[in-house]
Amino acid sequence: MYISFPLSDKCVSLTTITRLGNLAYQVDNGDGVKERREQLAALLNMPINRFTYVHQHHSDKVMCVSVNEIGKGKDSFEDGLECDALYTYERNVPLCIFHADCVPIFFINEKVNLVGIIHAGFKGTMKHIAYKAINEIINKEKLDIKDFKFYIGPFRQPQSFKIDEESKKAILEAGFAAAIKGDEFDNGLANRLDLYSLGANDSQIRDDHLDTFTDERLFSAYKKTPVGRLVSLIYLK
Repeated sequence: MYISFPLSDKCVSLTTITRLGNLAYQVDNGDGVKERREQLAALLNMPINRFTYVHQHHSDKVMCVSVNEIGKGKDSFEDGLECDALYTYERNVPLCIFHADCVPIFFINEKVNLVGIIHAGFKGTMKHIAYKAINEIINKEKLDIKDFKFYIGPFRQPQSFKIDEESKKAILEAGFAAAIKGDEFDNGLANRLDLYSLGANDSQIRDDHLDTFTDERLFSAYKKTPVGRLVSLIYLK
């Protein structure tokens, strides 16, 4: 029902698969979403009112989830937190984003027991959401980038991500020239570049290069069939 990622023994990080089905109320009229979310909660042995979702819109905003925000977005898309990245110190609070071809970035700071997740679609990447979110967390929480570990989840890989001249121009203007190879764009690399600029290095970032476009276990918005959104989530044990 999901793919787990070995980010840290202190947290659970995963991406759901098509076998579980669409988990987004904003897609396909939300049919069956409530039941599927209940199924996911049961699989993780986690109360459904602990799951916390974003009302994502390809922004560059990050929010800290405290006790008052727990459970936001569990019953509707619009009730989710107004951002595209979340982090928390709270235990057993699944932080959830929706995606198909966009890049999910899981992260943890084991030194202070902080976990979080970023939704980086093409528009969000062009706004440097990875840089802005982590930079804000570092400054606000008085943390060191060297104490973070990152995991890049499934996204549309460069061989499946062809770009036109307009997109190429936007990528170049955003400073991601290194993520262009011919007519292909590597959205994962673009986000790594943002993390590098903060001082992170390759030993802190893992990417298994799972392709949402070719992997039948994963939804792809670009492919459009089947229709649905995955949930990527992380929580501190």
